[in-house]
Amino acid sequence: MDILKSSVILGFFIFLFFLFNAHKCLAFFDIEKKLIYYPMNKHIADVRLNLTRPLQDINFYSLDGTKLNAWYIESKNNKPTIVYCHGQGENISMWQSIAQFLSDNGYGIFMLEYRGHGRSKGSPRESGLYLDLESSIKYLKDYEKVEQHNIVLWGRSLGGAIVCDVASRDDFMGVILESTFTNIREEALFITKNKILESKYRFWAKISSKFVEAIPLTQKFDNENKVSMISSPLLIAHSLNDKTVPSYMSIELAERNPKAKLYLCKKGSHHSSEWIKDEVLSFLINLEPAIAKKEALTK
Repeated sequence: MDILKSSVILGFFIFLFFLFNAHKCLAFFDIEKKLIYYPMNKHIADVRLNLTRPLQDINFYSLDGTKLNAWYIESKNNKPTIVYCHGQGENISMWQSIAQFLSDNGYGIFMLEYRGHGRSKGSPRESGLYLDLESSIKYLKDYEKVEQHNIVLWGRSLGGAIVCDVASRDDFMGVILESTFTNIREEALFITKNKILESKYRFWAKISSKFVEAIPLTQKFDNENKVSMISSPLLIAHSLNDKTVPSYMSIELAERNPKAKLYLCKKGSHHSSEWIKDEVLSFLINLEPAIAKKEALTK
């Protein structure tokens, strides 16, 4: 009885704490988002692509009504279309080399600018980012008549986490996870323990790993428990020189999905993707029907 009474009293005081500190709790969640997201919504680079097919600058709406921006290049001869999700602190204009590479090889590309990034509206949150990718796929199917079995999802870093979630719940022609972490807490611990401060606001400089271990997180990006549910052909790739997301995280992800192809490269870094292009092209060619493979190999 005394234990029950003590529990009730403790519960009452906990309730009072949250009741009178609600503004502080809300402030904490705001800080959490600032720690995870620092979207690049400035410094949009001019288009410097040399294309044989037009680049379409598209505005469309996510399923919750948030206005989004994307770049779209139609595929050649019904080749697969790649939906590309960039990392945090980036925008689509920073990855024009990827668009050029895919277009040069005849692939379609849809470069998503998820909420709060680039010229897209709204502010980032985990569930919203997943919704934005789902909305992009819906847009391609409804307006560009691209069939889902002809779509490949490619995400790098944070974009890989977004791809991992959506691909764990649906089937696609293929999935590429580039420089992707296991979950956001482990990545935050790695950043704080190794004093990797990417934020332009330097939020991480004041955060200790002990704090990261203890705080409750609303944004989880739990890739390690989702990757095993990806049934589509899967390429997991990482540069061994990556100082931002350690390559052992990709190794751990691959171990959880025995069907995944793991590619570890001695070249490159977290902030470049030149090292992955040949492997991606090989992966894409192997996804295509026999005739398309022959055309690509003899190109």
